[in-house]
Amino acid sequence: MKERWLIIGTDERMKLLAKQLTSKERTIYYKCTTKWDESLNKAILEFHPTIIVLPIQPLKIEVDELYGIRSAQIFAGRIDEHWQKHLQDVKPIYYLQNEAFIWKNAALTAEGFLAHLFVQRVSVQNKKIVITGFGRVAKMLALFLSRLKANVQIAVRSEAQCAEANAYGYEGMLLEADVPCTADLIINTIPTQWLSKEYESWLSCPIYDVASAPGCLNNLVLSQYELLPALPGKYFPQAAANILYETMLDLGRKDKSA
Repeated sequence: MKERWLIIGTDERMKLLAKQLTSKERTIYYKCTTKWDESLNKAILEFHPTIIVLPIQPLKIEVDELYGIRSAQIFAGRIDEHWQKHLQDVKPIYYLQNEAFIWKNAALTAEGFLAHLFVQRVSVQNKKIVITGFGRVAKMLALFLSRLKANVQIAVRSEAQCAEANAYGYEGMLLEADVPCTADLIINTIPTQWLSKEYESWLSCPIYDVASAPGCLNNLVLSQYELLPALPGKYFPQAAANILYETMLDLGRKDKSA
């Protein structure tokens, strides 16, 4: 049976994913939209997809019933409470939770951040750069920046993470308001609003936020702050689409064999 893929989303990587998936074994329908409405339900009734790929950010739901989600294999990115209600009887495959995807996307995020700096003509060599958090994206950023001869310091909220950063060969410090920060620039990877006016010494240099929206600012407006979501799709959409393509096919095969 020929697979019928419905790819949804306005992100360019979704459009490129649809193009890359096109083959003799698959029929692809790409829908460029940010909402699940009557027109999408109509398209599903006409196309009868066997596989539906939802975008990374949750679609706005404008209908009472989502057609096709119980008869198709569902790949989902992030979902909100509205989507949770509609998917409670469905078992989607959450591609953002796949470890291979996470690490590949983290590396591409780090590369996208460097591209952003270079477009702004900001150099990193011999600069003191503080990275807040030490998750996957932070680890890839620290690796790339240290190889470019930046002086990388990791600011984290637990003794365990601080010890981990030190073990990796970076200078670890606790992320606390009374701990002074002297950096040429700060990169935030923590997806919570932690940066408040109490962090006075942290507010005197450029702050780049690569965490998800709304970013790290807590009741602050800073001219030197820049929120940089979706860096892979912005700077390297084809490479980002390649990661999605590899992840979808791998997860699809595993799901069928389970």
